[in-house]
Amino acid sequence: MLLWVGFALMTAAVMAALLRPLWRTDADALAPAEADLAVYRDQLTEIDSDRERGLIADAEAVSAKTEVARRMLDRAASPDHATGSAPAPSASRTQWIARVAAALVPIAAVGTYLVVGSPTTPDAPLEARRNTSPENSTVADLIGKVEARLAAQPDDGQGWAVIAPVYMRVNRFADAANAFSRANALLGEKPAYVMGFAEATMLDNDGVVTETARKAFRRVLELEPNRIEAAFALSLAKEQDGDLAGALADYRGMLAKAPAEAAWKPALQNRIKGLDDRLAGRTPAPEPPAAGAPQTAPAPQAGAPNAADVAAMKPEDQARMIEGMVQRLAERLKTNGKDLPGWLQLIRAYAVLGRTSDLETALADARRNFADDATALGEIDALQKSVKQGS
Repeated sequence: MLLWVGFALMTAAVMAALLRPLWRTDADALAPAEADLAVYRDQLTEIDSDRERGLIADAEAVSAKTEVARRMLDRAASPDHATGSAPAPSASRTQWIARVAAALVPIAAVGTYLVVGSPTTPDAPLEARRNTSPENSTVADLIGKVEARLAAQPDDGQGWAVIAPVYMRVNRFADAANAFSRANALLGEKPAYVMGFAEATMLDNDGVVTETARKAFRRVLELEPNRIEAAFALSLAKEQDGDLAGALADYRGMLAKAPAEAAWKPALQNRIKGLDDRLAGRTPAPEPPAAGAPQTAPAPQAGAPNAADVAAMKPEDQARMIEGMVQRLAERLKTNGKDLPGWLQLIRAYAVLGRTSDLETALADARRNFADDATALGEIDALQKSVKQGS
């Protein structure tokens, strides 16, 4: 409470300083005529000074002083000079308003705080907030604590492993990918960390299986050959490349090896049926689902569709979801035109969707952004030949 009283006094002092010109009276102020005479006297002094320094000749000095003297006599004889000096100062209405304002503003501020504020609530120092028990902390509090520790100890691999799945849960996919990568480097390579990095990278790219994600998924299968999520993601990448027949063969192979009790079998069966229909021309050819795989691992993160959900959708719902996903990727490339993997994925998506005009525009835009990069242009040209051969 004393702190707020101090703030009120400081406010009053500041207001008084700011409003002081409004109530100030200058007792020493000169009348207009007296002020003019003072200027003329200064001019006479300057003329004498210039003559002593040799800046003007004696004749010129005499002429100048004569003119100034004439003006002084004229001003001294003016009517307003005869009335005397400036009127005595008095407090005007404006001055009283300024004084009242300086007093009322801090009083009103303190009064408002006493009515709507909480003057009796104790403060919460930063250290006390950091030491709040976990059960009374929000997710943001917990993330802040871990981030503070990692900022001080960036080599704490266990800290990165702890925060990585939390980042996934709050849809901070780029941070999650970085955390999984740091944990993998500091604690030794583990399938869970590589898989987490791959999934976070895919989700951060709106469900597109980028080349970085593909390498990570392949590494997961090297470490755990039966990891169905990684196999599904690589098949999904084939769909995104337009290789529907290859993806269909992969899905059928997964289904043949699936345990009878696998919860993801119905979703995979629906996926296979959907690809059969698309290859037969019975439905529009949407791009593959945005993210996820048959869920033998933990449930997908909030806001990210999984394969079971997507496979169960009606074809028109899938198409709407895919259009939105492709649109988001296109918008992102407008602000980050140097993302070559993004351009390659957008070109593949347009090819799969049969959007020829958008495909040509994307090819032209990609080439413009990498006009000075021969390697990137080579990849773009190779992809253009691939998608045209597949059409």
